[in-house]
Amino acid sequence: MAEDKQDKTEYEVWLSIIKDSFAKQGYQKVSIDDLWDYCLHFLWKHERPDRYFEEVRDIMAIEPNDYFTYASLQAQVYNVSSLNEMDFDDLF
Repeated sequence: MAEDKQDKTEYEVWLSIIKDSFAKQGYQKVSIDDLWDYCLHFLWKHERPDRYFEEVRDIMAIEPNDYFTYASLQAQVYNVSSLNEMDFDDLF
C-alpha cells in the first residue's frame, strides 16, 4: 500500500488533468484518489504496463464512461445492503 502512495505521486499531474477534464464535463466529485483506485483496481487489474509512458497513456485515455462503469461495479459489489436493512418506505 505504501508503494501505491509513492507511485501515485509520480502520476498526480496526469491524474489531475483527467480530474479537471471530468470537472469540465460536470463530474466535479471525482477525485485524484478515485481515479488512482480506478487505475490500480480496474485498468491495470490483470497487468500493469512496464513503462512509465504506457501508464501515462492509459491514464490520459480514461473517459468518464470508463470510470463510472468501474464506480457502478464497486457500488454493486461492495456496498450491498441486506434487504432487511433497507428502508423501502421512501420508494412508495
